[in-house]
Amino acid sequence: MGRRPLNGLPSPHAVAALIHQLIEVAGVPGEDVLLFEVAQGRNIGAPVYHKIRAESSREFQAVRFLVSNDYGLGDRLRPTPDMSNPIRFSRPEVPVAYLPQQVTAAKYMINMALLRPHGMAGVTLGAKNHFGSVYIPEGGGWSPQSLHDFVPRTSPMGSYNALVDLVGHRHLGGKTLLFLLDGLYTAAHNEGNVFRFESYGDDWASSLLASQDPIALDSVGLDILRSEPRAVEVRGNADNYLHEAAQASRPPSGTVYD
Repeated sequence: MGRRPLNGLPSPHAVAALIHQLIEVAGVPGEDVLLFEVAQGRNIGAPVYHKIRAESSREFQAVRFLVSNDYGLGDRLRPTPDMSNPIRFSRPEVPVAYLPQQVTAAKYMINMALLRPHGMAGVTLGAKNHFGSVYIPEGGGWSPQSLHDFVPRTSPMGSYNALVDLVGHRHLGGKTLLFLLDGLYTAAHNEGNVFRFESYGDDWASSLLASQDPIALDSVGLDILRSEPRAVEVRGNADNYLHEAAQASRPPSGTVYD
């Protein structure tokens, strides 16, 4: 476990456990389960893929994977942007984004994010997990690059944050039944190695957090990371988006969020 995390994906153990619960406990048909991460440079790699495909059951073999580039690994779908369901951000300078057709067609969603510091935003939790969901024609396609200037931890408290628009969109937060934070092995930052928590007795974080309230869950995740001396990226105003989202109808920034 000393290597880098899976490019922003939860651990194979956490993903496989979730899929097992959906299929074996909840009775969800395998063909109705879609795992997706469509940001450029990312992939649902071999550790996650083989952990699921190792189950011989037809239902596990029917689970689908959606990525922008499969890097020759095969058995992964390619996304097509749904231009009829735009994400219009609450600041005019943020370009319009779109989602994969497979995502807008889905009835329900489970947001499985990481419990992790992040060099730019301060934290990567449930709201920022949707950086791996967007297609922005003016910003390079399947890339969240255009959103980077609107989420940094260096922005003042009481300022607009694009994460509020993402978590509030009807096809993202609006149809998410469950929000999860995978903190089994937390990485030091967005491209860093996993590390042991000083605040947990120099042990792995070994945590899996769940809620039906995305803002409450991200708030708890941020508190945990802020209390960890080795999570040095968690500084500045990483919590600004939580204050904005918690008061989205009348946020401190005065932004009119949709």
